[in-house]
Amino acid sequence: MKSRLLLISILLLVFSSVSNAQRIISELETNSDLSMDPRPEAETENTEDDKDTEKDKKIVPHDIRAWNIDEKYGNISETDVDTLHHMFMNTDLPEGITGHYNSLGNVGSPRMSRIFMERPITSDFMFTDPYDMFFVETDQFRFYNTKSPFMNITYNWNGSKNTGSDHVKATYTNNVGKKFNFGGIFDYIYGRGYYASQSTSFMNASAWASYINDKYNFHFYYQHNFMKNAENGGIEDEGYITNPEAMSKNYTSNDIPTMLSSTWNRQEHDIAFFNHQYSFGFYREETIDSTTQQVFVPVSKIFHTIKFQNMKRNYRAYSERENYHSYTYLPGDTTQDRTKNLAVRSHIGLSLCEGFNKWAIFGVNAYIGYEYKRFTLPDSAQYGGYHTNTTGIIGKKNYNEYNVLVGGQIIRSQGNTVNYSLDGEMSIAGNDIGQFEIDGQAEVNIPVLGDTAQLALNAYIKNLNPSFYFGNYHSKHAWWDLELEKELRQKIEGTISIPHTKTKITVGVENIKNFTYFQNTGIMLNSETDNPIITNNISPMQCGENIQVVSANLRQNFKLGILNWENDITYQTCTHKDVLPLPTLSLYTNLYLRFSIAKVLKTEFGADLKYFTEYYAPDYSPVMGMFMNQNSLKQTKIGNYPLISVYANFDLKRTRFYVMYHHANQSDGRYFWAPGYPMNPASVRFGLSWNFYD
Repeated sequence: MKSRLLLISILLLVFSSVSNAQRIISELETNSDLSMDPRPEAETENTEDDKDTEKDKKIVPHDIRAWNIDEKYGNISETDVDTLHHMFMNTDLPEGITGHYNSLGNVGSPRMSRIFMERPITSDFMFTDPYDMFFVETDQFRFYNTKSPFMNITYNWNGSKNTGSDHVKATYTNNVGKKFNFGGIFDYIYGRGYYASQSTSFMNASAWASYINDKYNFHFYYQHNFMKNAENGGIEDEGYITNPEAMSKNYTSNDIPTMLSSTWNRQEHDIAFFNHQYSFGFYREETIDSTTQQVFVPVSKIFHTIKFQNMKRNYRAYSERENYHSYTYLPGDTTQDRTKNLAVRSHIGLSLCEGFNKWAIFGVNAYIGYEYKRFTLPDSAQYGGYHTNTTGIIGKKNYNEYNVLVGGQIIRSQGNTVNYSLDGEMSIAGNDIGQFEIDGQAEVNIPVLGDTAQLALNAYIKNLNPSFYFGNYHSKHAWWDLELEKELRQKIEGTISIPHTKTKITVGVENIKNFTYFQNTGIMLNSETDNPIITNNISPMQCGENIQVVSANLRQNFKLGILNWENDITYQTCTHKDVLPLPTLSLYTNLYLRFSIAKVLKTEFGADLKYFTEYYAPDYSPVMGMFMNQNSLKQTKIGNYPLISVYANFDLKRTRFYVMYHHANQSDGRYFWAPGYPMNPASVRFGLSWNFYD
């Protein structure tokens, strides 16, 4: 009740102050950078005294661009600088901006997309996959170029000192001349959690540098992550949420008993990446902005990439709940499960560049590479047992793998109507010999209704060995060594975007042979009693039959004056829902008013709704920190519950901020993301992002 009153008071304060907004904003403008003034020069009136003052003012340019590079070739793809105003209020939600993810509720906690076509292929160190809200892959890492030093500080907060969260991220970048850029990121999440033993504490420190010249360029980054999250195994009884009246007393969310306590998953990562290229070509004269300039035209280039990863995971449990786990393979009253992955990949290649003459309508890249991977697990003297050495310490076993790789690409990116790429890689020697993947993308621009529609096609065929940990894993409560077949995946997906009608339609089909997944295979205890116990156990599975997934997504936006309505609807169907459970329908809708206060305070005021139909949503294994299919002995449907939030989102020159009342409709006791893991209760959230250009 106090949270609702607080939100209402804040919103009333914002909108009752419109009459004084001009005065307040004028004061803010007085202290802001002149180059940020959005008014045309003709609207700016200066007195003689003002003109003298202007001579002493320094106009700071704030042009900034950002891009990603692909890991194999170093190709640059322009991307947004992370300073967008629209949807800022949803960027720190564990369910994602449009609510596509199931999570454990707390900020930064493990999550999995309900939209199958959005799920990436499982990585070698799979334990980072559920943390994609925080963990940044190489092809998502941003590089920058800026005309003045740039810093962004973003702070998100919600809840109280006992249950809320704090998320602080600082990004700094600076150029030395036009060609060399460097910068760093500090990203810290501390989520206390609305339910017991659910806290998250993550820290990322990254640094990067890039140099782009006519003939030589490089991109380098290093990141260190430390991630720690408490595991509670879910609440003891879903009745605390679904039927609280039947409980002996009223419980606040953090008083509800949970299955586990004093249990943590910890990860630590060190990642370094370096790509550099040297181009051969010639200079020619071109007219740019009415000026004749000498422009370098690359004809061919040589490129080299190396990536180093040192990944560590530790599952710690200082107390064990009786009958929670199905099996025990290692001794001791506490659990200290450790695994490590050291990986080094390096490749060198040649390119024939696109566009150096009228016949070079596409570029060609080819490379040869080598990768080494070492996985470390606890050792066992016999299957299903354990041993210790003379000091009583559990032994270790290293699994060493290597591969020799060849790959290539045909790419066209400078066309006005058609652009495409075809990318392939194959392992010709080593542990994954015969493994291959071929990816293709194409974009066609089509004139429609006085605008340009875009048709995009995406297809791949992949024949890959499952991630190492699907085949091998040793720990106190999970143990296997398996020979698994290669997973064959074939996908084709098409998207048409029509800007004039604000319509985007995506339709895709994927076929999978030997789909590999995790299953809860816990056993039933005390079956003869009125209260049988289902234990928790995770096991890898592989489905030899062909699985087909069909997906269709519609994104349709409407606008009438200041009224805006955005919709994101996804339909999915699967031939083996027992193996790959998916909701039939997922929906996100956002209805809001967009207007300006005193002409400069951009405002969005509205409400959004996230919804998905009932299905047997994946369960979660604290032992591995991974999602798994529910136990066939006891299944629970999740979904058919609308999650509604109201918000006010603002943008004033260099500053973005929002106030949100998340889960405003909390009343119906069916709000779960996964079995035993409820959505967070209703809460006030706040965010602030500030840009500095000098």
